[in-house]
Amino acid sequence: MDILRISIRSISAILGVLLVLAMLTACVGKFETKATLTSSCHLNWQQQARIPASVLPDSIADEGLHVLVWNIHDRLLPGSLFSSGGHSEEEIACIGDLATQFDLVLFQEAFVRPAQIARYTEHAWSDHPMFTQGGGADWWPLRAMCDICFSPGLLMLATEQPNFVHVEPYEAFAGWNTALNKADDFFSKGFQLVKFPTFWALNSHMDAGRGQDSIEARVLQFRQITAAFKRFVPNDVPLLIGMDSNLRPDKEEQDGEILHEFLDANALTLVRHSGPDLIAVRNLRIQQPQIIPFKGILSDHNALSVIMYPPALPQSVDSLRAQPALAK
Repeated sequence: MDILRISIRSISAILGVLLVLAMLTACVGKFETKATLTSSCHLNWQQQARIPASVLPDSIADEGLHVLVWNIHDRLLPGSLFSSGGHSEEEIACIGDLATQFDLVLFQEAFVRPAQIARYTEHAWSDHPMFTQGGGADWWPLRAMCDICFSPGLLMLATEQPNFVHVEPYEAFAGWNTALNKADDFFSKGFQLVKFPTFWALNSHMDAGRGQDSIEARVLQFRQITAAFKRFVPNDVPLLIGMDSNLRPDKEEQDGEILHEFLDANALTLVRHSGPDLIAVRNLRIQQPQIIPFKGILSDHNALSVIMYPPALPQSVDSLRAQPALAK
């Protein structure tokens, strides 16, 4: 009888875990299976956000590279348990229309439609990494039930072909979706480190929680990036960083210490920091750093943009745009 009771409890526990995981998968959504976006953007997002035309690349006659950094919050599809919090396809088309104007795009939380966005914008090169191991999603049975959990949600688009691409999941993470530590034990966040002909670029999304465990995870995540820089990126080469850092130095003193350590360790200059999102550079001339107020319109984050001038550009931006895409 005792053995029977233990077996029933074990089965109940397993079923409980499976139920929780099924609900998680329903909540976070799944990849879009349609090959392309079929909706067009008819939303007047520029007017809603009160964005003057002068801040958008199409109205700026400039030979620099226009950069967009943005957490687009594309996490859910219709049919997900809480689909009311997700984007419509038309909204994604609007995001694509904006991205099309930029030469280098660093998106975070591009979870469910990264391939469709890349096809829509028609940049010469795109990268949306998928991890096979490592990070918060690497435990059974989650890894068998939630493909999207192994996506760090990063999407990089460029008009220029890269020479080298390195992606890496974070070794540190914290959170089982509590009030303080969010759900980073269910997702494999990480970073993209890309070498273009005249500069390097890094895109990342850090641990999201406000609790001490998440703060300590962010310390280790930033140190993991620094270690990657030391392995791959020479100290004197131009470097651009765009990320959702989830650092809020105005609200948490330790976050300020983490940011200063990271900037100092890598000789970086902070260009813009809006909420958790930031742009930092090293050995790059930049102009017109902007905060584009999309929070509450097309995302729950504002976007950041900047014009950068890598040294000795081999070709004009127009000729870079004309290059063929890399074979997949």
